[in-house]
Amino acid sequence: MKLAAALALLLVAGCKTSTRPPSLDEPISVEQPGGSVSQLFLQGSEIPTSATESFTTAKDNEKRLFVHVLRGAGRTAANLKSEAWWEIDDVSATRAAEPRVMVTFEVDGQGHLSLSAREEDRRLPVRKLENTPAGKAAPSPLAEPDDDEDLEEDAPE
Repeated sequence: MKLAAALALLLVAGCKTSTRPPSLDEPISVEQPGGSVSQLFLQGSEIPTSATESFTTAKDNEKRLFVHVLRGAGRTAANLKSEAWWEIDDVSATRAAEPRVMVTFEVDGQGHLSLSAREEDRRLPVRKLENTPAGKAAPSPLAEPDDDEDLEEDAPE
């Protein structure tokens, strides 16, 4: 009887093992014009996870954006490891800083990153570049929220 009770206790104890969910080994950031970075995910963030940021164009009539994703801790791109450059095509050709492209960054359970992008109600083509863009393309800036949008969101009901 004592052996059966001991086995049952071991079995219950084995079922209560607390395993930590998978997490990111290092932070993930995007490069901004000028070489600074904006952090998307903190080190230790549970995965899978996602984040969405709004990007815009830096020049008039630009039809594509470049997003440079980096891994590691630091405040400047030069100090971090390049994960990949991503190209987003078919952005509306208008004045600089007018387009608002919502880019979703998704990290799966193994830590692999993927991107998707939308402008208003249309999905935009996104592709991961094998090399740094030709001509040393600059990373596209994050878009600042519109003041009108902020007022609408903050208005009391």
